[in-house]
Amino acid sequence: MKIAVYGAGNQDLYVNQLKLPEKYGGEPPYGGSRMAIEFKEAGHDVYLAEPERNMLPPDMWKVVEDTGVIVTSDDAEAARNAEIAIFFTPFGKPTFNIAKNIINHLPENGVIANTCTVSPLVLYYVLELEIKRKRGDVGICSMHPAAVPGTPQHGHYVLGGHTTNDLDLATKEQIQKCVDLARDCKKEAYVVPADVSSAVADMGSLVTAVTLSGVLDYYQVGTKIIKAPQEMVEKQILMTLQTMASLVESSGVAGLLNAMNPELLVKSARSMHLLDEQKELDAALETLSDLDPELMHNAREAEIKPTNLVAAQALAKELLALMGERASEGTIRRCMRKMFE
Repeated sequence: MKIAVYGAGNQDLYVNQLKLPEKYGGEPPYGGSRMAIEFKEAGHDVYLAEPERNMLPPDMWKVVEDTGVIVTSDDAEAARNAEIAIFFTPFGKPTFNIAKNIINHLPENGVIANTCTVSPLVLYYVLELEIKRKRGDVGICSMHPAAVPGTPQHGHYVLGGHTTNDLDLATKEQIQKCVDLARDCKKEAYVVPADVSSAVADMGSLVTAVTLSGVLDYYQVGTKIIKAPQEMVEKQILMTLQTMASLVESSGVAGLLNAMNPELLVKSARSMHLLDEQKELDAALETLSDLDPELMHNAREAEIKPTNLVAAQALAKELLALMGERASEGTIRRCMRKMFE
């Protein structure tokens, strides 16, 4: 296949600031440049588009070019040689601008794939008019490494499939191309709903992992120890998650802490320690009992802004009933875009 990787990765960040060689192992270059090397070593034709030559020192550029990767500063040139165009690019607008600039240069049935800096849903919404009017053949997928490429932790890619709201951003054939590319590099390919991919693959997966663990802990305790009805347990889980999400959205993390009162929360949560081993709860209680004083000072000073603690799916159904299908869908999609941006 013909592959283009956009963005070589900031080696000063990886090597000198994060100190990845010492902490995780592997050898630089890391990031997009390492992805390009691995794709080339798997037998594909690879372009690496990077306008900032200082992202890599000369010796690392030599490593890239010695594998046969073609390095260019011309985004359009890379796009013309890309069945799959993978964005390892800066967060937000720079990535959107590249996407808009290259979409008309991609070969027929080309795929634009995000990594950690943008959600596939946002990419789709940014390019939606162009896709619908001119490039209906272009698909949006993910080639999310879910770890820094070049470290031993990078043994898989997360790919975006059919969304939870019944939307196809790419065809099955386009998604399969991305699966094949991952496997060619001896990486495991996980296909998940495109609108879920960021939650399980981005840096925020730390939040997802801890939260899901807590959800399952309570679910086990609630249904098997307390023997409460499953519906009641799930309603309480929903209420908790929606409350926290809504407060973060309106008031930020500091406002969330102010509203939640960690001291009170620890006292309440201790009463749910009903099993000999509840490691997730033990870890949470320890963390919440010893929070950073500066963090707590900022929380006490934070404003708790007006917040509607409403279940999102229930609200979507009410909008549909009140506004009709087209108006409600438009409103919901605008809200989705704001969240994923």
